[in-house]
Amino acid sequence: MKAFGKKPDGARQERMRASPMWAGDGFRNIYPIAPGLRDPNVKMPSLKDFLCGGERRVPNGPLPTLDPRHAWRKPPESGLRATWLGHSSVLIEIDGCAC
Repeated sequence: MKAFGKKPDGARQERMRASPMWAGDGFRNIYPIAPGLRDPNVKMPSLKDFLCGGERRVPNGPLPTLDPRHAWRKPPESGLRATWLGHSSVLIEIDGCAC
């Protein structure tokens, strides 16, 4: 992408300014962050923090886990069950068929 990291100009800059999410000096999320999802006292991480590490890169302690096998032994009452397995993996069951 040729424009990555480059200041916008011309048609690209016009498209950005025409966006309903443009707030004069940058883009703003039009949807508020739900209470409890982010601690307002903690600064937002930078791209460098994500790519190169930093004190927030590794969790302070073990992440909570739950073994789903007990719940899987009986079918869901509604016929529908979605189980988050981690990152971008979800097991979806519809009327006993796992997809």
